Parts: sequence; C-alpha cells; structure tokens
Amino acid sequence: MGGIVTFDPAAFVLQFPAFAAVPPDTLTMYFGMAEGFLNNTPASIVQDLTIRTNLLYLITAHIAFLMGRAGSGDGSQAALVGQMTSAGEGTVNAAFAAVQAKNAAFWAQSQYGMLFWQMSLPYRSFLYLPAPNVCC
Repeated sequence: MGGIVTFDPAAFVLQFPAFAAVPPDTLTMYFGMAEGFLNNTPASIVQDLTIRTNLLYLITAHIAFLMGRAGSGDGSQAALVGQMTSAGEGTVNAAFAAVQAKNAAFWAQSQYGMLFWQMSLPYRSFLYLPAPNVCC
C-alpha cells in the first residue's frame, strides 16, 4: 500500500481519447492540478493505487474538459462555467452561479467530474474512530 501515482499521458489518452489533441505537457500540468484536489502521497485517504489512479485521471479529464471549453474560441460562450440559474428566450439570456469545488455542482459540469464525485463517495463519508480502551 501507499506510494504515489505517476502520470502517464499516453495511458491517459487511451482511457480518455477525447483529449488526444491536448499536448502531453498540458495534460501533465492538469494532472498536477488534480493532485490539488486529491492527495497523491502515501498519506492519501485513497490507499489503493489503482483506485487513486482512476480518481486522479477523472479529475484530470474534468479539468481538461473545462479548459477545453474555455479555449473553444467559437463565440458560443462555451467557457461559461457554473450552474445555470435562469434562462430566457427572447434576445436569449442566461445567468450562471459560481460554484465551489467542495460540492457536487462543480463536478457536475462534466461527465468525468460527476463520475469522480460518485466514485469518491466512500472517501467523503463520515468515518467513526472509537476512543481507545485504556486500562488503569
């Protein structure tokens, strides 16, 4: 148990082919950002390296997805992030609320983030540790 996950851009692209056009150095940077959301040290709450790899790769894909939207440059305002709070039809308008990374709304912006959110549930649940028995 323990150890760290080493990012492999080629393996990542095999698992997430939608990001094949993203340069490996950029994907590596996104992985570094993912480590800010999930501890990638032997002290991580996720001790199984296979599970931690899957979770970190899902976070990386979520970040790549969001950054890809930001770089669309097609005038569609695809870079807007957050939860839509209202929308109109005549002269088209929409309002978005900023979301915090600590709740599901942030992760629900992509299928990768939502899958991460669901898979990480066991690590976000309450853990009860009883007091140790002490004999006098």
